[in-house]
Amino acid sequence: MTDSYAIVFEKISKTFKHAKEPSVYETNLKIEKGSFVTILGASGCGKTTLLKMVNRLYEPSTGRILVNGEDTANASPTLLRRKMGYVIQQVGLFQHMTVEQNVATVPEVLGWDRQKIDQRVDALLRLVNLPPKEFRKRYPGQLSGGQQQRVGIARAMAADPSILLMDEPFGAIDAINRAALQDEILRIQKKLHKTILFVTHDIMEALKLGDQVIIMNQGKIQQFDAPLAILQHPANSFVRDLVHPEDLLQQMAFIKSRDVMNTDAAVLGADDQTPTAGEEESLKDVLLLLLKTQAEYVLIKNTEGAVVGRISFQELKKVGLNAELH
Repeated sequence: MTDSYAIVFEKISKTFKHAKEPSVYETNLKIEKGSFVTILGASGCGKTTLLKMVNRLYEPSTGRILVNGEDTANASPTLLRRKMGYVIQQVGLFQHMTVEQNVATVPEVLGWDRQKIDQRVDALLRLVNLPPKEFRKRYPGQLSGGQQQRVGIARAMAADPSILLMDEPFGAIDAINRAALQDEILRIQKKLHKTILFVTHDIMEALKLGDQVIIMNQGKIQQFDAPLAILQHPANSFVRDLVHPEDLLQQMAFIKSRDVMNTDAAVLGADDQTPTAGEEESLKDVLLLLLKTQAEYVLIKNTEGAVVGRISFQELKKVGLNAELH
């Protein structure tokens, strides 16, 4: 059913003028609504070209792209882009405008009334952890790189688009702020259920953020799968060399508890002393908790605090951990 897909690529390719080879070879992809999909690859692999064809910054050479079931070729590029959020590495904030003016740009173009715009600006600044009273009247030059990127994310979501396109948005941010922004965008996506297409050349970032990961090389998709599947079953030697599946600790850092927990109702009972972890926490965190507490297992809770499963060393073994860890 196409209704479940936010973006569909049908035989899409892109060859730039005077280029000897396509930037993107013929590609078929389906991106589910509400999913977080990362596109991973080295510079020149075609990942940004693939992204920019979605909002028609680049026109496909062949094929068509459907966004929420509609052929983008039949839409005005300007109107199409207003329906999508777009975040880039350089942020692109208007330096002569305050934070609130930057965030309000698209709603003002769409003719929203002032009260609605003000409410939206405040809500979005709170969402990206920039208190409105403190940041509304500041100019981009008065913000750190990480803060500017947060404003960029808020601006991209101002008109409440269902799709966010993000082109290496955290590439120019230092490691500490980058990790914080990664956690921020995961929190936002989990809360708002936006469809996010996120380009990166950072393997750890791609595996951490993506529900699914598109791995590209020389204009061709090498694998499109969940992080766990990619780590456990690389499609070819290129993917295997890229993700180093033999590195078990790396695997654990990018596998979420919910992916391997035992959900059998018969095993969920425990006393108050049993350690707990969230279903979004990594297996690496769960392993450290098991080793620290020397518990038999860790209970896994959902965002409402209800126990939904448990993980013991038996579950950890299923993803390739040596039994000697016990």
